[in-house]
Amino acid sequence: MARTLILFSFVIILVVGCGPSDLDVAIQQITADELRKHIAELASDRMEGRAPATRGDSLATEYIVAQYKAIGLEPAGENGTYLQKVPIIGTKLLPGSSIQIKHGGRTIPLHVSNEAVIMSGYHQTNVTLKESDLIFVGYGIDAPEQNWDDYKGVDVKGKVLLMLNNDPPSDDPKFFGGKARTYYGRWTYKYEIAAKKGAAGAIIIHTNESAGYPYQVVQNSWGRERFDLDAEDPAGRIVLKGWTTEEATKKYLTMAGFDLAKLIKDAGSRDFKPVPLRLKVSASMKFTVRRLTTNNIIGKLTGSDSALSKQYVIFSAHYDHLGIGKPVNGDSINNGALDNASGTSMMLTLAKAFATMTTKPKRSLLFVAVAAEEYGLLGSQFYAQNPTVPVASMAANMNIDGINIWGKTNDITFLGWDRSSLGAEVDAVAREMKMVVKPDAYPEQGYFYRSDHFNFAKVGVPVLYLDTGTDFIGKPGSFAKEMVDLYNEKHYHQPSDELRDDWNFEGAIQQAEFVLRVVKRIADNPAMPTWNKGDEFEAARLRVLAEAKKE
Repeated sequence: MARTLILFSFVIILVVGCGPSDLDVAIQQITADELRKHIAELASDRMEGRAPATRGDSLATEYIVAQYKAIGLEPAGENGTYLQKVPIIGTKLLPGSSIQIKHGGRTIPLHVSNEAVIMSGYHQTNVTLKESDLIFVGYGIDAPEQNWDDYKGVDVKGKVLLMLNNDPPSDDPKFFGGKARTYYGRWTYKYEIAAKKGAAGAIIIHTNESAGYPYQVVQNSWGRERFDLDAEDPAGRIVLKGWTTEEATKKYLTMAGFDLAKLIKDAGSRDFKPVPLRLKVSASMKFTVRRLTTNNIIGKLTGSDSALSKQYVIFSAHYDHLGIGKPVNGDSINNGALDNASGTSMMLTLAKAFATMTTKPKRSLLFVAVAAEEYGLLGSQFYAQNPTVPVASMAANMNIDGINIWGKTNDITFLGWDRSSLGAEVDAVAREMKMVVKPDAYPEQGYFYRSDHFNFAKVGVPVLYLDTGTDFIGKPGSFAKEMVDLYNEKHYHQPSDELRDDWNFEGAIQQAEFVLRVVKRIADNPAMPTWNKGDEFEAARLRVLAEAKKE
């Protein structure tokens, strides 16, 4: 009898031992239905495009909070809630606002919207700029480490700077990233450096090639209420923030005898010096100004290790979009299905998957649905500046902004993968899943500096930003580029970004499994992730950790 019991017990152990692992159970939670249901809700017309501090924003917030509660995440916001209030200022340009370019006795008015987009860094109902000199400053970059200075000591205080988008052209990866866009090439930097130099304003010349998207994206994104953090320091503001189309730019430059093509060519040289254009810019801007509040939405899954649970792997995905705007083919709601109801959906799906584990990851997981990304990464900027957990305790950030809706791939991309020790975890999972890790397929777009992980990186946190692979199974090599180009041209920041029946979730499921495996490895690895030596964010990390040791 005793021998029979021993054999029976052994059989039970074998059966239990052959059961699905915690990881297997978690992966089984990732389904097309789970991903689709969150996207369908967040990108529905009922959510009215989820613009900050709107009814749609409130509805989206309620939905995400309800999902956090159902999953079993702990509140990790302010005062025992899931919310962190983000104070913002909304300014909307009113009809009747204008911009003119003058040369001698001739004045060219630019059509606001069709030829120029104008805003201000000052949150006032009336903002005026009177006949400020326009000066061409090439790419507008001051980068000592690259031995590059587009200003050459020229005093640009009180002037309006005309700038090219992007970085100076090069195939050398050590020179402004080569074909990869750096932060110097982003429009946000252009306005920041103008303010730092004391300029009255900055106008960026739009071309499809330099921006990476058509002018209608600028129209749609900037021709609506814009937001800034209410806590921003007013010292760094400029009167005029503008874009002009390539054709409009040629028109006013020609009036003063300048050729845009020649100016662009000259700007590509280190010897370039600012060019006074003998043009004067005037603008009259009228705004509505509102002080508002939106929210970051934060939930926590406490880690299983007594020591490592005091450290965090942070998921981020922005839940906002552009709200209700100018109708396109009768549709005025910018639903933002791919951008970024899809990323928020994947984050919620992964939160549920991790929550099913009997033994949770060793580090705690923080799920942060961030606000107002579309208006300058404001929610993540506020969170990074006002973190709910110490920055030194943040092991890594996994950001999700868009998912793969076109099918399974043989490869996968994580922006930031090659910048830190997190790359080793990505490589290990790629071997497990028999996939190839590839670098950014569109480095010229500067995506690393265009989503919420950038604000975590700026305070020193090693980051990964999920991107879609390019080697689609059963598809020709051109398929990925065709799909991306089609989306950017037809749907990006437009009302047509909607959930459709032809979305293929197999690739998204594959991505989600990959992310789950990577984050599990990061959370369980006792070693704190580090930036690669010499990376631009390494100094911030070392400074944060050194300060934490002093406390």
